[in-house]
Formats: sequence, C-alpha cells, structure tokens
Amino acid sequence: LLAALRASAAFAAPPDPRRFMKADARHKIVDVTLIAGYDGTNNGFNFDGYSGYLMWTVPRGWRIRVTCKNEGGLRHSCVVVKNAASTKAAFRGAETPNPIQGLGHGKTARFVFKATKAGVYRFACLVPGHEAARMYDVLKIVAKGKPAIEDLRARS
Repeated sequence: LLAALRASAAFAAPPDPRRFMKADARHKIVDVTLIAGYDGTNNGFNFDGYSGYLMWTVPRGWRIRVTCKNEGGLRHSCVVVKNAASTKAAFRGAETPNPIQGLGHGKTARFVFKATKAGVYRFACLVPGHEAARMYDVLKIVAKGKPAIEDLRARS
C-alpha cells in the first residue's frame, strides 16, 4: 500500500508554484522557498515538485531571500548559478553552505543576495549529478517589472 501511495504521489499534479514565493514591493524583497526532494517527481530530483520547469522572475535591484529545505532522501543544495557548467555562485552569498556536499535530509539553510545583474540564471543543486538530473529552476533577473513565478509547462 505504501509503495502504491508513493507511486501515485510521483504522478500527481505539481503544487501551485505561487505558494513558494512572496514579494514585498515596498521593500523590494522576494522570499523564495526551495524544497529539495519535495515529492517523487523526477525520482526526487526536484525543487518544489518541479524539475527545470519553474521560472522565477525578479526585477534587478531587488533582494532575494532563499530558504532551502531538504525533504529528499539524498543530500541536496541550493545555489544560484549562471548556467549548467557553473560550479560557483553567480552572486556573492547566493548559496547554501558546502553546496557540493549538500544539506542532509530535514535540514534547512538560508541565504540572501541582491539581484544586481540582469540575465538568466538557475537555482540549482550542485551535489554531483543532481543538476544534470534536471534538479534546477530558472531564475530570470529583468530590468523592470514585478516578481513572478511560472510553470513553464503551462506555456505549451
């Protein structure tokens, strides 16, 4: 029975992504919650139940406060990187401690950084092999606008 419940959870619809973001326009702060191994999607290689399909948009100049929680069975990390080949944070302080080793199950880490450069980045897990397994989200820093979060699969 437990195996059947886990299998059905792996194919359940992903949660509403808006529950993982809170924006404070007055103070220009975006709170981002990344739950590593949220469910069985992509064999647990996901943030918030998404594997490469969640896009966060934040205006340049805003501060981004990230809470990274590991609910998966493996170690995971959260790091803002420039692209799939990156092995270090794209912004100073934009990573959990020991990103190659990662956080253990049930552990939480937080970091804050300022979105100083427009461009397309990733929230990624840098534990070896995890990002290649699609354990990342897209982070787009734009010149102007409002913070948003979007399931990229909804575009098709």
